[in-house]
Amino acid sequence: MLSLFLSCLFPRRCPICQHILKNQQSLICPKCCQRVVFVQEPACFCCGKPLEKDETEYCSDCRKHPKTFQKGMALCVYNDEVRDSLAAIKYQNHKEYADFYIMEIKKRKLKRLRDLGIDLILPVPLHKRKKRQRGFNQAMLFAEGIGEMLHVPVRDCVLFRTKYTKPLKSLNPRERLVSMEHSFWASDEVKGKRILLVDDIYTTGATAESCTRALKAAGAENVWVFCVAIGYGI
Repeated sequence: MLSLFLSCLFPRRCPICQHILKNQQSLICPKCCQRVVFVQEPACFCCGKPLEKDETEYCSDCRKHPKTFQKGMALCVYNDEVRDSLAAIKYQNHKEYADFYIMEIKKRKLKRLRDLGIDLILPVPLHKRKKRQRGFNQAMLFAEGIGEMLHVPVRDCVLFRTKYTKPLKSLNPRERLVSMEHSFWASDEVKGKRILLVDDIYTTGATAESCTRALKAAGAENVWVFCVAIGYGI
């Protein structure tokens, strides 16, 4: 009865068009679900960006800037619809929109995630100033969802962002990595652990790479990266 009352008081909205869902048992409009492009093969062997050609093993970014994390994996393509949806989670406090993405991760990626044999799941941390402004870390929503389906512990007090960085949109991949250098620190809790690092968006991988270096410096055995949305590779 309580859930029915709450659904009437706060009806669920589609995470893409943000209209009230006609079917309150669903998490997305049928038409809007078709606007979400899920990552399929071929994909970059390193970061997981979808590629056009089967014979291409690595995207141009990973060829130019090799990564130290074991492998990346992504749920969907970072198109306009997904961009606006993830922005609504971050900046408009629509945390409930994360439920759709977590459901799709379970449906499409659960076996691959299980096969990794993960010991610990970590969200990419926000700087304390940005977290104070926003009130929460959106990466933690997805990390907790994955942790629940894998029955693996999730920690938000193991990996820390120690340097406040300005938005990286105007920087090229090398400049982004330089900007992110020494931005993270990890505790010795990661020593010998197989880590899944979770974030909402992957662009050039500078943030994931900087986190991975901090984790490996603290003794992590391996680091895999999972993101909700990722751009196309070439």
